[in-house]
Amino acid sequence: MKEKDLNELIEGSNEEQIAEKKLKILEAAIKVFSEKGFEGSRTSEIAKEAEVAEGTIFKYFKTKKDLLSGLLIPLSIKFLRPLIMKSAEDILKKDKENATEEILKELFLDRLSLIKKNMPLIKTVLVEAIYHDELLEPIKEQVVPQVLQLLDSYVDSHKQNGDFNDYNTRLISRTMMSLLMGYIVLSSVFPEFFSLNEDEKEIESIVDIFLNGVKNKGEQI
Repeated sequence: MKEKDLNELIEGSNEEQIAEKKLKILEAAIKVFSEKGFEGSRTSEIAKEAEVAEGTIFKYFKTKKDLLSGLLIPLSIKFLRPLIMKSAEDILKKDKENATEEILKELFLDRLSLIKKNMPLIKTVLVEAIYHDELLEPIKEQVVPQVLQLLDSYVDSHKQNGDFNDYNTRLISRTMMSLLMGYIVLSSVFPEFFSLNEDEKEIESIVDIFLNGVKNKGEQI
């Protein structure tokens, strides 16, 4: 599928255009792909999971690759982009009313919940993007820039009022994202080593480390 066609497909995706049967196939594909990988999955398995005839899949998608690029990407853009932006924007709008610690804690917990709820989809997109560039391009072009714009704007406002040190804005944004993603990945893949307490307490500690560091400043003599 050409990049132009793919972008048109993504932009054209809406609730009216995505039939209920397609959604069932999509949910089944996400489940099977996340468990077995794209190459290790068969359309017959997806059809069984979706409780449809295998021929129904090919009614909408000519090949398994079309199913991956033509169905998974529009859903990831349609559902993840609004969710990523809307709830984050609502939280950051309260920035002037609440302490920085509380805002960041709420933001991190919200992102954690969003990622956990969509883990099979995110896992599939990220893993398959290693082998299929067309999966990653729409995310790079349409999701990441919006997230960074929102986060950079938040960081800049706190640099201006003196809450944050005058480090490079993108460095601060990247550090925030790295702390959260590192926690999610490590606690999910190696829970026996990295899952310490319940999420809320760990996020609270992560925010404290981000804002105050780990060095014991103690009393100056």
